[in-house]
Amino acid sequence: MMKRVQSFEDTRKRRSRIFRLLKYVGLLFIAFEVFSVFGLKSWVVGSSSMLPTLAPKDRIIVASSAYGLNNPITGSRAAFKAPERGDVVLLRLPSSRLSPWQDRFFDSLIRFLTLQMTGSTRRGAPEGMPVVKRVVACPGDSVMLDGFVVYVKASGTSHYLTEYETSGGDYAINGGRPVDDWDASMPLSGTMAPVELGADEFFVVGDDRFSSADSRFFGPVKGGHIIGKVILRYWPVDRISGL
Repeated sequence: MMKRVQSFEDTRKRRSRIFRLLKYVGLLFIAFEVFSVFGLKSWVVGSSSMLPTLAPKDRIIVASSAYGLNNPITGSRAAFKAPERGDVVLLRLPSSRLSPWQDRFFDSLIRFLTLQMTGSTRRGAPEGMPVVKRVVACPGDSVMLDGFVVYVKASGTSHYLTEYETSGGDYAINGGRPVDDWDASMPLSGTMAPVELGADEFFVVGDDRFSSADSRFFGPVKGGHIIGKVILRYWPVDRISGL
């Protein structure tokens, strides 16, 4: 009889410890999600389109609320600050559809449990994943490309200036030489005719101008597609830097 009582008591204590552990993990996950949605989130660069600034597998910190407060259910954002020229941002492609909140919740849970090493397979399609690009032109601007360098005529001005002059930034880009007989009107030719941006339209490009799929292909992006501002690369350790 005594053994049964002890066995029952041991089982009850084990269950109690498991429930407490699950409760703590749940509270940590909720805190992690709140902090990611409204504060800072970690992300892993998935392509080479931002070379030489960011390399594949670089780990970055994204300020989720740099431009406004995000609604985790609908994916909408209450904007209070517009992205600026030169900002490196995490964004959803215009062609991508926002996954149901259940899938996004499951994906976040997997990322939390694996320390951001992987996500759920249901959201694994490359075309549906957010990407990192640089904002080079804002609503009302006119933008063109020559020699892989972006030229911007800011809203209210009459002259084109280089992307470095309009953003005040100092960053390197990868250009290149198009293949022989590559038509100058093609996106990766290094040239682009002037494009005027409408309201709430941002022109984004990768720093690797010869290989990046960006606004030269899919056009300007709406502010609602921009998830947050990339502010720091924290991995690898020997390349820690602010952006």
